[in-house]
Amino acid sequence: MNHLLFSSLLAAAGLASLLVGCSNSAQEAAQESSNIKPLALFYGQYVGRHQGTPPPNEAEFKAFVKENQATVQGLTIADADALFVSSRDNKPYVVIYGAASGPPGPGNQPVVIYEQEGVNGMRYVSSSLGAVEEVDEAKFRQYVPQAP
Repeated sequence: MNHLLFSSLLAAAGLASLLVGCSNSAQEAAQESSNIKPLALFYGQYVGRHQGTPPPNEAEFKAFVKENQATVQGLTIADADALFVSSRDNKPYVVIYGAASGPPGPGNQPVVIYEQEGVNGMRYVSSSLGAVEEVDEAKFRQYVPQAP
């Protein structure tokens, strides 16, 4: 698939997930202020530009983010390294590198990024399509059974 078409589809999927997402506007605002959504969009952009292949490791993904930080839906990223850290638990996001596998998560795709702890027993998780969901521990274990 043409990477521009894939990127466009990815952006549309991300926008759709925003519009369909949670009904609680305070929860939506908190989600939008977190780093997980832009990080997931970069992940999807990486996949789109690499013929469907996800980033193989953190170093290559971070280099991609730094090279393309002005290109994801008009976002201004001041510090690409800070993007990889949850503003809620102040711990690095867990990014699943290589082929995504696992049960369907947000957007009916496997989870590729998640918070280590989150807050109040809730964690943000994201699929490669940029769909983000805040889940409790039980739902997290369904989505990411391989997590420690």
